[in-house]
Order: sequence, then structure tokens, then C-alpha cells
Amino acid sequence: MFSKLWPEKLPSPWRLSLLMVLIVLVINLMILTFVRIAVTQDMRSVNRSRILDSLLQHAALYTEGGLPMLKKVSKAGQPLSRNGLRVVGATGVVVYEDIPEPLRPYPWPTQPLRTLVGKGDMDQQEITADGQPFLLYVGAIRLWDGSTLWLGRTDAQSRHYLGNIERHLWFAGLTASLMAFLPVMWYLHDVLRPIQSFIISAERMRLPGSTTRLRAPGAIPELKVLASVVNTGLDQIQALTRELQSTNDFLAHELRTPLARIRGNLEHLHDETDNDKAREAAARGLEEIDRATQLVQTLLTIRAGDHAALRLHRQITSLDSLLSNLVELFIPAAEDRRLVLKLVPGLSLTLNMDRELLTQAVSNLLDNALAYTPAGGQITVRWQGEGTGALITVDDTGPGLHPGEVEVIWERYARGTAARPKTSGMGLGLSLVRSIAMAHGGYAGAQNREGGGSTFWIHIPGA
Repeated sequence: MFSKLWPEKLPSPWRLSLLMVLIVLVINLMILTFVRIAVTQDMRSVNRSRILDSLLQHAALYTEGGLPMLKKVSKAGQPLSRNGLRVVGATGVVVYEDIPEPLRPYPWPTQPLRTLVGKGDMDQQEITADGQPFLLYVGAIRLWDGSTLWLGRTDAQSRHYLGNIERHLWFAGLTASLMAFLPVMWYLHDVLRPIQSFIISAERMRLPGSTTRLRAPGAIPELKVLASVVNTGLDQIQALTRELQSTNDFLAHELRTPLARIRGNLEHLHDETDNDKAREAAARGLEEIDRATQLVQTLLTIRAGDHAALRLHRQITSLDSLLSNLVELFIPAAEDRRLVLKLVPGLSLTLNMDRELLTQAVSNLLDNALAYTPAGGQITVRWQGEGTGALITVDDTGPGLHPGEVEVIWERYARGTAARPKTSGMGLGLSLVRSIAMAHGGYAGAQNREGGGSTFWIHIPGA
């Protein structure tokens, strides 16, 4: 509802804080406005009533003691509450006037708004003056002898009361504003902090073999339920995945011997038969058996790498010679796809490593680069020394990796979103690369390149 009010990247605590400040500010202004209107109206009614009461009291004094009594009472008034008095005789001549200095700038009326005919008739007016902050209430009453008594006072005292009320309301509003941030603190502690913990846990869960789960010890009940449901689902998925991997490993192990026997029989048939069609069928069968055997061997190698049980046949190998020969081997395939495959030589390095397995790992990276780089693109193989080992990289100008797949693609049977339906493969190539790197004590990784494409690397430490 309020999402369009804020910039998209503004953190939620700031959004909630600004929203609370806006709500409190509007509420405070509304309270101040309504209170000011209500108090002003009440004060106006009180001032008018006090003017009428004072007129009646002064008229009674005049009736009782005449003009001397009025003078005596007028001089005894307090500065703030002191009234201005004026007595106009029946002939229209001012016979007495006592107007305090604060009331003199106001234009006192010379005639009532309505004609005062009988004794006790009264009239009121509200008068303003330029440069004066207050309003002057003036009332007039007809006296028993035909004279007119004028009495006036400003609303200074009322304004003073209203100012006190407004100051107290501002203090109350400020206190309410501070208290309004208590929900923000609650949100930070019980909602946002668990969510951030969820994000960190989710990042860790993406790592291969991770058993991290969502934790929300101080979260609100709803987030605890969410964490529990997600964790239960992850446990079930992980258990199923382990069961599937175990089944695959078992099948791969058990299929190796039957495949070897079938291959032997096919080889015997191929070598001994005089029937051309049978020999051709046996040859096709041998190719399929070799592919199946290679798949089984790949699964067994990955499994051994996952369990740190991959047996290496290390030998001192020239890395630049191995990579040069490998690139030359792939150049025809690259040219068929209208790709440029080049080798950027590094320092001459020799490593104690399993030559066959490392060749397999780099070949898998080149196979992927050839499969996903569009025609006209370029693939670059380079190496450099890193510590006592070497870092081998394969750069391509393909579509790159989805940010959420940088780690996932190394899982068994995982294929990136860039994999086209017609692209062959079961998602085992990169898993094999990582297993081989880990078996050597190294690692493998990938990242997107600036300007497009991706970089895959294998680090092989010195043995």
C-alpha cells in the first residue's frame, strides 16, 4: 500500500520510521488544530460572558454610588484583568474615562451597534487594531440616568491560557513521538534481525554439502513457524537427495562389471564374425557401452571425490605442455562452431599431479565453453602460478551465469539456466571438475566477467 511512497532501495527500518514520524506528526497537528479551535471558541464565549457580567456589576455600582464608586473600583483592577471604562452622559459628552495604556491603541466605538433605549439594554463589539496582537471585547449598557457605560478588555489572558495549553500539547506530542518508535525497535529486534539471519542461513545453505538450517530464536511466532516448516522441508529434500545419490553410487558400482563383460562379448563378436551387419552392430554397441562405462566411471570418480577417497596417480607433469596439447586438440571443434580458441601462455610450471584426471577436468571446462559460447565468440585458456601451485582459467564470451547459480552448477545433475534443451549432458561435468580439484587439495570456481561471459578456474596446489 505504501511501497510507492519510498525509493525501492530504502531499507525497511527507514520506511517504518518515516511512516511512524508521518503518522505521529499528522496526529499531533490534528490534535493541536482541533484543540485550538475548541479552546478559542470557548474562550470567546467566556470573554463575552465576562464583559456582560462586568457591565451589570459596574451598572449596579453606578446605581449605588454613582461615578465616584466606579472610579474607585476601576483603579483597583489588576493589570492583566484591568478593564477600560468610559461613561458617556445623556448629552453625548464623555464624563469619565479610564482606559489603561494597553487598550488605548484600539479604536473605541462612539456609538453602540444598536440603540440602547431602556435601562439595562446592552450591546457588544469585538475590535481589532493594526499592530496589536490581541482582540478587544467592548460592551455598552444603558444606565438609569440615561448615560452609557462602556467597558472593554482584551483577550490577553485567554491567549495566555491557550499558549499554556499548546505548550503542554507539544510536550505530549513529543513524548508520544518518542514512544511511537517502540514499535520500530520491536520490528528491528523481533522481525528484521531474524529475517537477516534467514538470509545469511540461506546463503550458507547454497553451498555444496551444507547442513545449515534457518534459526530464529528471538523471532515472532509466525517466523518461527516459517523456519520450522522450511527446515522440515529441507531435511526431507536432503534425505531424499542422499538416498538418490546412494542409489546412483550403488548402481554405478554394480554396473561396472556387467558392462565390462558385455563389452568383452561384443569385442569377441566384432572380431570373430564374418557378417558385416553383425560387425557393424557390434561396433555401435561398443560405442554405447563405452559411453555408459564413461558415465559410470564419472559417477564413481565424483563419489570418490566427495568422500575424499579418490586415488590419484601423481606424476611430475609440465602444465604448459599439457594445456598446449589440450587446446590444440579442441581447436578443430572450436573452428567447426566458428569460435576462436586461444591459449595465453604463462610461466613454465611443473606440478606433481594426476595428469589424466586434470586433463579430464580441463576438457570438461572446454566442453562447456564450446557448448554455451555463441558463434563468433572467443574462448581463452590461461594459467598462472599461485603460491607453489597453479591457477588454470577458462574464459568465454557466452551468456554468463545466473547470480543464483554460481555455486549450484557444481552440484550433481545441476544444469544452469543457460543450458539449452538441445545441449547434451547430464549435469555431471562440473561436479567431476570440482571433485578432481578437491582430490588434489585445490578448488574450482566460477564467476561472471565484466562485459559478458564467464570465467571458470581450477586451482591445483603444489604437492
